[in-house]
Amino acid sequence: MDTALSAFIAAFVTLFIIIDPVLVAPLFAALTHGDDKKTQRNTALQAALISGGVLFAFALFGAVLLHHLGIELASFRAAGGLLLFLIGFRMFFNPDEQTEAKRPGPKASSRDNIAFFPLALPMLAGPGAIATVMLLMNQTEGPARLPTQIATLAALTCVLALAVPILMSSGRIAGALGRTGMNMVTRLLGMLLMALATQYVFDGIREGILERVALPA
Repeated sequence: MDTALSAFIAAFVTLFIIIDPVLVAPLFAALTHGDDKKTQRNTALQAALISGGVLFAFALFGAVLLHHLGIELASFRAAGGLLLFLIGFRMFFNPDEQTEAKRPGPKASSRDNIAFFPLALPMLAGPGAIATVMLLMNQTEGPARLPTQIATLAALTCVLALAVPILMSSGRIAGALGRTGMNMVTRLLGMLLMALATQYVFDGIREGILERVALPA
């Protein structure tokens, strides 16, 4: 029991920091600016459910799947970094793009689902979260393995459940800042996202390439 509780606390703290719904909240406010509360609530729930499905799938089957496909976690970091950089680039140079894309029009049915991209992927269920979940699920061997895995999945569920009200509270930010303020925040977030994406790419390159070809001391 103590082992499971310790594993739950450790996993909860780690996953909350890695998933970081507080950091995603301003992005959620920028992307859902102008939506009513019901739409925002549905978007937040969908983002949590989609990211939960992805993270649970990788937690349960990720290590086996990647092993058989010959894909390493470093590849996820690099690929996620490239996607995140593209999002940040678009946010910085065209902050109104997401708002314009969501306005009703003849192609409304084909608009991107922001709950899936970029909120669930790669923000909530990013390469860091995927790697962390897989590591937490495989960090313990022996009799404590199953309790630790159950505690990890329970911690993941709690973090994603907390993400929904955190994302919903971001609507007050949009109302207080207005359009000009939201554009400013969106551009600042774009810069931060590009910086974070660059770090992901660097980490992927370092882990996937440089450490392999490093010359022995």
